[in-house]
This record gives sequence, structure tokens and C-alpha cells, in this order.
Amino acid sequence: MLFSTSLLAPLFAVLAAASPLNLPRVISPNHGTIVEPTSGTVVASDTAFPFTYQDSNWCEGGYTPITVWLLDYAPTTDNLNATGQFLDATYYFGAYLIGNFGLGPIGPELPPPATLTMPDVSELPVGSDVYLAVVETANNCPPGNQPLEYGLTSTLLVTA
Repeated sequence: MLFSTSLLAPLFAVLAAASPLNLPRVISPNHGTIVEPTSGTVVASDTAFPFTYQDSNWCEGGYTPITVWLLDYAPTTDNLNATGQFLDATYYFGAYLIGNFGLGPIGPELPPPATLTMPDVSELPVGSDVYLAVVETANNCPPGNQPLEYGLTSTLLVTA
């Protein structure tokens, strides 16, 4: 017996809705803290500045993925796309993996560096506000099979 595609359409709709690719973007109020640089730090183009991020590990995972961005506006979670990225960032510093519970580095993603280097921002007037933003991603939150959760924090930097 052949099945009509109209009979299978509801089944395909249910399967598509359950697919991990279609899970909703979840913004979490939980996030870590940018310890360094502090708000208002003045940074010039091509100059290294200290960077320390304390993750919140709200999901209690072995590793916490973060991404680090430079933006020319004060970011909110509304600025994140479905995969926790800023599509209009001034600069992307990279993706890093923070080991929790004393776990060491694994895979190609390294822990965040102790310093970041400000990209060329010479097109901005001296004294312009820019924002260093960190997106912390929680994955594998209990009870499992949960969508990724994104937490956002940022700090103000001033161009020199």
C-alpha cells in the first residue's frame, strides 16, 4: 500500500520540529564576568591589553566554550544570531575553551589568552566607545538533549 504525501506531512513536521537543527535559540541570564580589562580601559590600535574571563559554568560542564568579540555598540542578547554570534562585529578575537574542575586543554580550541591585541581601529575618532563582548555557551545541560544556551557579558573600552 502506498502512502499519500499528505498523510506523511504531519509526521515530517513533527520530526523536523524535534530535529536538533531546529531547536530554538536560548538566551540565558547566566554568564561569567570579564575581570580584565575593566570598564573604561583606554586601548590603542595594535596594542596588547590584559584579558581575563571568569566563566560561570552554570551548566556544570567539564568545558565552557566562549567567543570574544569587539563591537562598536553596547551589545544585547538581541544582537546575537541563532548560533550565538554577532554578524556585525567590528572584530572577532576567536573561540576558546575554558577547562573547569581543573581540566586541561583539549582539542584545537585553546584556553583564552592572557592578553588580546586591539585590531586597527584608527578609522574611529580617539575617545570612541567600543565594547569587548564575551558569549558563553552552555551545552549538554541536564537532563541532556537541551538546546545550546548563550550568556552575554561586555565591558566598555575607549579608543586611544
